[in-house]
Formats: sequence, C-alpha cells, structure tokens
Amino acid sequence: MSTTVDPVQLMKQQVGKAAADRVQSGSVVGLGTGSTTAFAIQFLGERLKSGELTDIKGIPTSFQASVLAKQHGIPLTTLDEVDRIHIGIDGADEVDPQKI
Repeated sequence: MSTTVDPVQLMKQQVGKAAADRVQSGSVVGLGTGSTTAFAIQFLGERLKSGELTDIKGIPTSFQASVLAKQHGIPLTTLDEVDRIHIGIDGADEVDPQKI
C-alpha cells in the first residue's frame, strides 16, 4: 500500500500554518472559509492548547468556520462586540496578476 502525500493538500496545510503563525496573543482574528483556512483554524487551536497563544477571539465568516473554531477551542465573538479585527485569514480562490 502506497502512502503518497497529495502535494496540493500539503501546500494548503503549510499555508494554513504560516497564516496561523502570524496571529499574536490578544488578537481578534477574522476566520474565513475553505480548506486552507480550515488548516489555519486547526493550527490556531493547537497554539491555544499549547499555551503558545493566549487571549484571542475569532470572528467566523461562515457556519463552517464557526463549527471548526469551536471544535478547536477558539473563543468566538461578533463584529458588534469588537472595535476592530487585527488580522483576517481567508483563502484566495482567484488572484489577478494585474491587480485590477
């Protein structure tokens, strides 16, 4: 039985981890939707659980992000309860090289 790693999934996992690594303690974090963001939410939860990250709150953009955040122990809030979002994590489904 072969255990080949899907390079696309590996890349998404690495990008999700890199995004989660940018979050600092005390931050309000916008939590987007999608497979790459799901990895970021997982890594944020791991950082919280280990104590490396403390006192963050997530604002999910979808039901899916809300469920994942709860599963990984990320406290949630709403836009009505905060005055700003410090960082937002979401995927890029499409990128315009000309930035138009």
